[in-house]
Amino acid sequence: MNLRDSPSQDGTVALFFGLVLLLSLPFYALGLSHTALPFADALPLSALMACVPAIAALGLIARQSGIAAAVLLFKSAFSFGALSNAGWVMLAVAFMPVAFALTAGLIWLSGATLPPLQLLPVGAIIPALLLFFLGAVGEELGWQGYAYPRLIKRHSALNTALIIGVVWALWHVIPFALMGRSAPWIIWQGLTMVLMRIIVVWLVVNTGGRILIAVLFHMMSNSVWGFFANFTPWYDPLFMCVVLLIAVAAIVWISKDDRRVLDISRSGKQNSV
Repeated sequence: MNLRDSPSQDGTVALFFGLVLLLSLPFYALGLSHTALPFADALPLSALMACVPAIAALGLIARQSGIAAAVLLFKSAFSFGALSNAGWVMLAVAFMPVAFALTAGLIWLSGATLPPLQLLPVGAIIPALLLFFLGAVGEELGWQGYAYPRLIKRHSALNTALIIGVVWALWHVIPFALMGRSAPWIIWQGLTMVLMRIIVVWLVVNTGGRILIAVLFHMMSNSVWGFFANFTPWYDPLFMCVVLLIAVAAIVWISKDDRRVLDISRSGKQNSV
């Protein structure tokens, strides 16, 4: 499903955001137990809230445009045949693993001692990828499948990415706090997520509006956490924020002559990053 072929704005994005928050409350409550998922020790029970944006999006679209439109949106997250540009697919898959490697390098240069990374057993990698893929589908059907095509009708793509990025980051504040993260950690991670959303939108636009490209990027971002059992103790979002800020600045500079990236007008037309 191409985002430009999405239904016209039915209802408001504010309703979607409010519904996501409401449906997330039970999952926030699960986080109070400080219990890990039975099939993924690194993730708290509240991680199950990844399904909420998709539920909210599919429910609203089914109500506004019918079941067929909701089914079309759902299928868009699995349309591998629609991704014709292998270069952009590879970039989406490799972007965050490279960013995490650069982050580790910066942390090491800062004088910190990094322990040897402990990989998951080989037999657990495929199930972990599937888990993170489904989690990414659950989120991106909402953020890129529902919110983006509606916001882009009234805002530039850059502003749209910032709006979704801020909401996305705020949505994670309570789970992060329940996981025992400090206020500075949460702030830097929130800023990191806003930068990640700008990159997601850039990738999506350059692949013809395909939601699947956002899913792949999101999946690989989470996979780094899952593949390395001792990753979390030394990860510092401040360094990741620096890496992604440089990346976003480079994206804007490279695309400085492309109005799809820099257009900040509100002409009512569909702008792109």
